[in-house]
Amino acid sequence: MWWLAAGLALAEIPLPSWKEERVRAEWHAVDAALTEACQMPRFAGQAVACTPDRVRAAQARAQAFQATVVPDAGLQYLIALGHRWLGEDEDAIRAYEATLALDDADVAAWYDLGELRFARGELDAARAAFTRVSDALVDDPRRGMLGPWRLAEVAAAQHDTAEVERQLKEALRRGFSFRQIEGLPNWKAYLADPALTDTLEKLITVYGDRAILDTLR
Repeated sequence: MWWLAAGLALAEIPLPSWKEERVRAEWHAVDAALTEACQMPRFAGQAVACTPDRVRAAQARAQAFQATVVPDAGLQYLIALGHRWLGEDEDAIRAYEATLALDDADVAAWYDLGELRFARGELDAARAAFTRVSDALVDDPRRGMLGPWRLAEVAAAQHDTAEVERQLKEALRRGFSFRQIEGLPNWKAYLADPALTDTLEKLITVYGDRAILDTLR
């Protein structure tokens, strides 16, 4: 009766619904349209270069699908991403918040929202967003460092020495390396902050390499 057992086992596995398949297909189509509309930067610090009309068309497609079929956090995230790539920060923030209203556990939306808030100097809001990222990725072997790394930067911007040290040690525990901040302008500013200099020099010397310090001076 193995065939009966196999049939029962298969019957217990829920198959994707027609609506889920449509959402998945639409997400891939909108994602491809955004990718074709924008050129990713070749070097750090460069902006994404997009053709605005093509981004608008991709966003309109995602909006139309959600209006006529079903709201979806993944499609809403792509709308937000389009705004961000066009430098429309206010619209991007609203769209990321709409994404999170649909799926409060969307880590990518929390991360991007944290970056936008941080860039605008909205440090408490940035800390709240990156805390969600840190908590969600605590056991992720590849991305787990991202939350505490960015929380350390928020703390540095707030001149909070104890929190910088705490978050950097957590980031190191999750796989962060000080080589990842070599020469970065924001970390040069943090090292030059009298409130942070001694702590950062100590951490980088103990857990990294004094040569890294030379890139930040």
